[in-house]
Amino acid sequence: MLFLGCDSGSTKIAFSVADDSGRVLVKTEFPAITLFRGGGPTYAADMQRDVRSILSRAGIEPGKLTSAAFGLTGYGESVTSVEQMRSAVEGALPGVPCILANDSVAGWSGALKASPGIHVVSGTGSVAYGEDGRGGAERAGGWSLDYGDEGSCFWIAVQGFNAFFRQADGRMPRTLLYDYIMDLFHLSDPLFFPGTLEEWTHEGSADQVAAFQRHVLKLAQLGDPVAQSIYDRAAQQLSLLVSALKSRLHFDEDRPVRVSWSGGLFRTGEWILTPFRKYIEALGCEPTPPAYGPLAGAVGYAARSSLSPDRVSAIMAAVDSAPSSEP
Repeated sequence: MLFLGCDSGSTKIAFSVADDSGRVLVKTEFPAITLFRGGGPTYAADMQRDVRSILSRAGIEPGKLTSAAFGLTGYGESVTSVEQMRSAVEGALPGVPCILANDSVAGWSGALKASPGIHVVSGTGSVAYGEDGRGGAERAGGWSLDYGDEGSCFWIAVQGFNAFFRQADGRMPRTLLYDYIMDLFHLSDPLFFPGTLEEWTHEGSADQVAAFQRHVLKLAQLGDPVAQSIYDRAAQQLSLLVSALKSRLHFDEDRPVRVSWSGGLFRTGEWILTPFRKYIEALGCEPTPPAYGPLAGAVGYAARSSLSPDRVSAIMAAVDSAPSSEP
């Protein structure tokens, strides 16, 4: 049996094909393809091109695949996205059983070995997904950077900007944060900051705004109390996603719910992990470091209806540890 997995995010799209023995035939990634940049026809053409390339590298025809799973950013967030993404995938793999899901599902599958629990993702945006083992599956958060995604890198950056504004006009005592931003952006007057910020973020580019999280982190490391409090509040916001899912799903009451995590914010280490664990444990949950990445999770998600949980976990381990080849 052969299984194809795809993890498609905002910066790249990754694929892998593995067999039921754990042999990885191919693992590679390409530049991101998104439905919202080129529209349905362009997205379909790009998806079909990348899938053809993967199958060629694996040396197989589409009909040899047992199943495929695609974790796609934006999937399920509008009727149009569901229809156009499904059409693109089915056009790329005609006749192959394909599972399409939001990329948060692939993250959950890899992190928790496709077993009951909740997975929190915090990168540019934030979202959480969980399954309870009784057929229940739910999502929380991910409502968009403009209206939600609390606890994300984007949210942290905005909290930093907001703290500067309040320190500039006297609503908050000035801390190191104020002078740091004045110096970083070479401001002679704090009123110049909104315009300067528009230029620096390329008129509000989400990735560029989110990148300012690194400066908030530096301020926290330097001892700025406002920056430090932002990370605590981010962890609290992410824990609310867990609380919401725990209340909506039906987990076994005789064991704590396992909660895992992934995404760029968690690479800040203990600044986010220490308060996150604190809030998670207060909910009676068990913080669980992620086992595998989302690409391995997608392959495992494709295989889980055909193989035992132990076999699925072994395949995910093989994909996760396999080197990625050049595109």
